[in-house]
Amino acid sequence: MPYGVWLSEEAAEDRENLSEEQERKLLWWRDRLKQDVTVGDHIRKSQIPSALREKYGINNLWRLELPEEWRILYTIASRPAGNPVVIILRILSHKHYDRLFGYTS
Repeated sequence: MPYGVWLSEEAAEDRENLSEEQERKLLWWRDRLKQDVTVGDHIRKSQIPSALREKYGINNLWRLELPEEWRILYTIASRPAGNPVVIILRILSHKHYDRLFGYTS
């Protein structure tokens, strides 16, 4: 049974900055996520940026790679009556990803 894949408002705005190649890969990942929500790289709870934790109230975070060193950050949300749903929270350049995670000053 396919899972739902949704974009947050921020991710929808981020998507506008993608190249055609990145957009194709995003759609490819979307199709993969519909079949397996855990296909991405799991990020440990202790490493979830507080900005994302506070804004979205998440307790799990996953990462996918896009061309040109961009990243997709998503969470898996449970629903009371049904399958879990994937919510793509952000689509970030490597520079913005590093800043969010505190890897650069």
